[in-house]
Amino acid sequence: MKFIYTILILLAVTLSAGAQGINFEHSSLEEAIKKAKDENKILFIDGYAVWCGPCKKMASTVFKDEEVGQFFDEHLIALKVDVERGEGPMIKSRYGITALPGYVFIDGDGLVVYRFGAYMQKDAFMKEVKLALEYANDSNSVGRYAERYVTEKNDEKFVRKYLDILARSQSTNYTEVLEHYLSIQTTMKETDKEMVEFLAQHYQEIVFGGIADEIVQRNLGSEIWKLYVRKDVRAKFQKLPRSMVEKTTDYAILKKDTTILDIALDRAVEAGVKRSDETRKRAYTYYYLNAGEGEKYKAMVHDDIVNYINSLNIEQLREAYLDNLKRREEGDVQALATRPYAFREAQTITGLVNSYSKFVVSEEEKSEVVAWMKTAYDLLPGDATTMSDYANILYLFGNDKAKAIEIKEEAYEIALNDTKDHGKSTGILADIELMKSGEKITVF
Repeated sequence: MKFIYTILILLAVTLSAGAQGINFEHSSLEEAIKKAKDENKILFIDGYAVWCGPCKKMASTVFKDEEVGQFFDEHLIALKVDVERGEGPMIKSRYGITALPGYVFIDGDGLVVYRFGAYMQKDAFMKEVKLALEYANDSNSVGRYAERYVTEKNDEKFVRKYLDILARSQSTNYTEVLEHYLSIQTTMKETDKEMVEFLAQHYQEIVFGGIADEIVQRNLGSEIWKLYVRKDVRAKFQKLPRSMVEKTTDYAILKKDTTILDIALDRAVEAGVKRSDETRKRAYTYYYLNAGEGEKYKAMVHDDIVNYINSLNIEQLREAYLDNLKRREEGDVQALATRPYAFREAQTITGLVNSYSKFVVSEEEKSEVVAWMKTAYDLLPGDATTMSDYANILYLFGNDKAKAIEIKEEAYEIALNDTKDHGKSTGILADIELMKSGEKITVF
């Protein structure tokens, strides 16, 4: 046995020695940031998911390139982050990884200095990487300005330059900086062409009830603004009402202020949203969920979830699903073109359970979410995705972790034989390894 272990170790060393490309760290985020600071380098985060095709393509091509690896060894510390597992969801949220693959460059103080994403050829990727290093070494980078903003926020010229940098780097969620600048600036008048162009530049950060909104309300359509609101500027202002509904809702969540949400709801009519109790309920449900106000969220959706699940004819839906599977195997054209209703219902239940489970505390609540998810599991017998989702909830909130792992392993075997897998089996296997180690897994 010792001989076998020795051979395996030697083999691993040999493979490692011959490996090319980016050398990703096997550490936590904080350890990677510390290493970057100690070595005076920039931390590169590759945000990916196991099901992401472009992520896999980058990993098997550009990231394995010898020249790319040599450059990274000299200038960067690299960390690969599965945004759906471990500390990945936290990193995804903290650094605003909204699309995959998503690349974030962080300095030794944990500040973002640059970001970009998507699959791209080696030359295009390295061009962005080198630009990121330029930003990192630039005292005028987003990260450096974010640090300075704390003490220089009342310097009008500084804040204006900060806003220009934020816009140029395609940053998001800087509404507070925009509003603060408008509250202290003395350079532009409302009727100036510069003001029109400035607001058009930052239109995606304008919220209902803010200073920027008030300026637009007072001047849009006026004779003097008509001279300046042309072509691309006009197009941006036309997008404002709907953009402001989304941005104001997000801003309310950031500020944890429902009065801001109420303003968004009142003004949403301008964007063509019909005013109704149902619209208000959906908005508050979204607010409580994303603001982390668990008790209010649960109180708002609990009975709706129960009523929805109780309204389903589980037996009938399952039989229709099984019949569809049988006819598919027989080559029935209509069956192949039909997606049973059971899929839609199971996906709806899974989404509801995953959101609700974020705030589960009591044993009664744990039993309830397990029972709800069992309904989805019963709807689609033999479906790897639903089996895997049920196993997750059972593992986290049930009393039989061994059973959860057993179901997860069964889901893995099914996914492994699925020709349309697209990374499903890899994600399930990653969860199995965490489960067997007794670690926490993440559900969405």
